[in-house]
Amino acid sequence: MKDQPNGLVFFNMSDMGKYFLSEIFTLVPGEVFTPQIAEEALVGQFSLNSGIDVSSYMLEKEGAVVVFPSSPALQDTGALPFVVKLLEEADAIEEYNKVIFHYCSKKKLSHTIIYAGEELKLVNSFRAESFESALYFLFLSIKGLQMNPRQCTVQVCCAINLEQEEIFARFFKGFKVNNLDIHLQQ
Repeated sequence: MKDQPNGLVFFNMSDMGKYFLSEIFTLVPGEVFTPQIAEEALVGQFSLNSGIDVSSYMLEKEGAVVVFPSSPALQDTGALPFVVKLLEEADAIEEYNKVIFHYCSKKKLSHTIIYAGEELKLVNSFRAESFESALYFLFLSIKGLQMNPRQCTVQVCCAINLEQEEIFARFFKGFKVNNLDIHLQQ
């Protein structure tokens, strides 16, 4: 983690290890990224007050920067938004269509990430009252990108029960469960 004179905090790979669950983040293309654009993107997208402390994390492969609000406690721990861990998970997926899904029932928050080949098509987080609602939004996202769910293997990054497994098996080519919740800060 490196403090910059402009108030932005940059994280590097050696700072990684713990993540926090939040829907307040955005991606900014690396070629247009500036501290001002980072702040404007967060303020505009999430109706935050201007002048907030902003942190960022560079996604080299995607050519984008994850931008998120910062705090002294966050800077002390070096924790990153959980979406960074989910994006890293895509590297291990061998399928052409890379679909990553996470749902936290405690916080009623879901993340969806979709790649077509090596091209990042969607990174989204949203509130969902139930697992089924989150799964419905995943299905709509895949269809909205004109992809066939029956040609997608979903990397499920949370614990699921047998009934939920049956839903994935019914609507998708396949699914793999890798519960990444162990990486979240408590």
